[in-house]
Amino acid sequence: MKKIEKYGVFEAVLNCEDVTDLIAGEAVFKRGTAEKRVRLFKNHSGEYMVRFMPQMEGIWSYQIMIGTEERSGKFECTAARGENHGVVHAEGDHFQYQDGSTYIPVGTTCYAWIHQTEELQEETLDTLAESPFNKIRMCVFPKSMPYNNNEPDCYPFLKKEDGSWEVNDPDPVFWEKLDKRIKQLMELGIEADLILFHPYDRWGFSKLTQMESRVYLEYCIARLSAYRNLWWSLANEYEVLYEKSLEDWDEYGKILMEKDIYVHLISIHDIIAPYPKRTWMTHCSIQSGELHRIIFWKREYGIPIIIDECGYEGDLPYNWGNLSAFEMVQRFWWTVCRGGFCTHGETYDRSNEVLWWAKGGQLYGESVKRIAFLKELLYSLPGPWKASEAVLVNPNQDEKTEDATESPFHRLLKKASPEAQDNYTIANSPMKLEGKTYELEYFGRYCPGKKELHLPENGSYKVEIIDIWEMTRRLSVEGINGKVKIGLPAKEGIALLVMKENYVSS
Repeated sequence: MKKIEKYGVFEAVLNCEDVTDLIAGEAVFKRGTAEKRVRLFKNHSGEYMVRFMPQMEGIWSYQIMIGTEERSGKFECTAARGENHGVVHAEGDHFQYQDGSTYIPVGTTCYAWIHQTEELQEETLDTLAESPFNKIRMCVFPKSMPYNNNEPDCYPFLKKEDGSWEVNDPDPVFWEKLDKRIKQLMELGIEADLILFHPYDRWGFSKLTQMESRVYLEYCIARLSAYRNLWWSLANEYEVLYEKSLEDWDEYGKILMEKDIYVHLISIHDIIAPYPKRTWMTHCSIQSGELHRIIFWKREYGIPIIIDECGYEGDLPYNWGNLSAFEMVQRFWWTVCRGGFCTHGETYDRSNEVLWWAKGGQLYGESVKRIAFLKELLYSLPGPWKASEAVLVNPNQDEKTEDATESPFHRLLKKASPEAQDNYTIANSPMKLEGKTYELEYFGRYCPGKKELHLPENGSYKVEIIDIWEMTRRLSVEGINGKVKIGLPAKEGIALLVMKENYVSS
């Protein structure tokens, strides 16, 4: 009997010359009382394929029907092995794998890497294998903008006689390449954050009609959703796709939510402001350098916040592409310690126009190893965290009462304009994560020379001083509790980790 690993992919191919539809037939998979139904998709002419991801161990039976063809059989779903943890889901304002394991997104950006030469694509994979990244933002359609001027060797669809795209006639060469790349990312433990639409186009893909767009989406679902490492990103900079309305995007989101039986993550990326809250959104994908607003986005959306674009490390003439390496790293820390997650990109100008953010290849910047340092630290923390709330008191006076909302200053603040209240909240919200037995506070570009801690009296704590650029963790003091002052180096890029000693997780 055929064996398929849990969260792996079962595939079957049927030849059916009497069917021409892009999506056709049905496959029914059963295990005990569990029953899952998926559609078949056209691969080559006259050839249809079905894919299914089993999420329960044991014996599965299946029946596949398309046109006059029918096939039935069984396979055994075996236990997941190694780093196979299943699909990533949102859990509150965090993420976790399907098996309950922690997932902390540490992403990068290579929009058009699958549209490059075979050699360059393989080089990109080699670079990713040595990187800390566990998520990559990438496009289905090729990209046309500065530093993106090459022609791909194949496209998602074949053309009609009039030269327009025939969405009902997918090019198997392209889709088999995309399959291969997603599977290779899976082997590296990297989530493919797949961007379905974008505006930077000279081929006409951004002009697909609503009906053509629906056909394309349903094909993506039938063909790709069985891959456990897939995320759906409806669009990059959705507002600039001028011919599509909010109603169009909502329809696409609902299609993904209703027809993807594996419940992959769904988001949509902006250029001006985050997309309005919707039931089909599992998390926010935001472009912004105003990272202080993470506080408000978390309150507004109540789902994980990923700053998928806060600028890129590089030296381009465009402001979005000329962050220093330090600024890229400090934006990661800033985002994380506000309770969000951050995505990297690199845009150093090169004579061959092979920039990582667009085409992949190699990484040349200094931020990546420091992002790896942060990732290692975050995964080492014992248990989940939440971001600290704003301290709405007068910072120049000791008004810390049991109920700060009754202080004269708080009453004064409530009379201020909403904008003024927001500004004060931003200025007085520490960049700090709080866990059950630890606190991690980042001071950003501020340079304090000391920090006063107020620790429980009935425990023993140790304090580490972290330099985000030098990638050092220095033990400052241990065996402390109560009110303690800690000396700091009075420089930018310093964080403080306070950890309870001798804590045994339950």
